[in-house]
Amino acid sequence: MWAYDNIKGGEEMRVHTVRDLGSAVREARAKRGLTQVDLARRAGVSREWLVRLEQGHPRLEAQLVLDTLEAVGLSVTTADSELSQPDETEAAWDEVFATLANEPTGPTNRDESSDDG
Repeated sequence: MWAYDNIKGGEEMRVHTVRDLGSAVREARAKRGLTQVDLARRAGVSREWLVRLEQGHPRLEAQLVLDTLEAVGLSVTTADSELSQPDETEAAWDEVFATLANEPTGPTNRDESSDDG
């Protein structure tokens, strides 16, 4: 699984396919008011190559894809999908500790009064 980050805005989107990646480039380009020719020049690629990227063509040179992402202001972050799943055990312990943190500590007035009688 891939994610892309908008460098300036901090937006994040999950990218599962090359088509998703192409859509992300197209959206970022449009947001910045760039034409395909403008972005192709910035990235050092041809307009035709950029069109293939935006359409999700599966066989494009990885470094050129990364260069194009940088030229449009995007970065790629990878995550281990197995490790990025929430840990149910950790969440359960967090809940226990939160509950304990809200309970009073030490003897209460009620406890002290029951010792007298």
